[in-house]
This record gives sequence, structure tokens and C-alpha cells, in this order.
Amino acid sequence: MTSDQYFLAVTAIQNRLHAYILSLLADPMAAQDVLQETNLVLIRKADDFQSDASFESWAYNTARFQVLAHLRDRKRDRLVLHEAFAEKLAPVAEVMAEETERRIQLLGGCVQRLSDEQKTLLQKRYGREASIATLAEDRGRTTSAMKQVLYRIRNLLSACVEERLLEGTAG
Repeated sequence: MTSDQYFLAVTAIQNRLHAYILSLLADPMAAQDVLQETNLVLIRKADDFQSDASFESWAYNTARFQVLAHLRDRKRDRLVLHEAFAEKLAPVAEVMAEETERRIQLLGGCVQRLSDEQKTLLQKRYGREASIATLAEDRGRTTSAMKQVLYRIRNLLSACVEERLLEGTAG
């Protein structure tokens, strides 16, 4: 693997690594810090990577060690995840991170299936973080009615993702 390919691989795995680390730490700020530390280690140790090995396994293993180092350094805090538990949770978190990435990809396809009006509502509510009251006012609806519209869109998207996941496992 060339250095360019290596750095592209590091970039491509960022979302999955973040999900993995977050699932182990359950603290968004700590997860972001550990992700940055993991990236530094991955960059520093680029020459140590064996190209015949799986890059994803290499990256997840590096992240796991960074999580353990973070937990070790924070032992003096009252509520800290025990290292042994984190070790046991790591493989499960890795699978969850992969599944989350898959669900995000499927969600993109499901959003494309929505009507233009539904896509616009989603973008205004979650992309620009417009309030429900603002959306309701813009469309001449009550806040309750707008909540119901958004609820139905989320349910459509959820059902679509689940359906496409089932299709992927059956086919």
C-alpha cells in the first residue's frame, strides 16, 4: 500500500472509527479526543503497517489500544468503564460500527426515494436545524401537525432502511 493509499484508507474509516470509539466510551467529547489520538498513532505508525494485513483490523486495533490508554489515564475519575469490560465490548462495538456505516449508506438511498417536499422538510429541520415551530409557521400548520409529518417521514426512512437491510441479507 502506498502512502497515499494508506492516508486515503485512514480518511475513509473515520466515521466507523468514531462510532467504534464512541460505543466503547459513551462520551462524545472523549470519543473525539481518542479518535484524534488514534489518527496520530495511525499516521506515526504508517511505516509499521504490513500491506498484506487488513487495514480495518489494524485501525480498529489501534483505536482499541487508544481507548484502553484513555481509560487507564482516567482511572481516577469515579465513573470510568473498566478496561476488561472495554476489551470484551470491543469486538461487538466493531460490528456495530460497521453496521452503522451500512445503515448510513442505505439511509442515503432511502432519502432519495422521498418526495421533494419531504426532502426539503428534512433538510430544513435536520440540516439547518430549523425549529419545528418555524417549519409549521412556514407551511401554515400547527406545531403538532408538523411534528406528526416529521415523525411519519422518520418512520418511512426507518422502514426503508430495515427493508433494504433484509433484502441485503436475503439476497
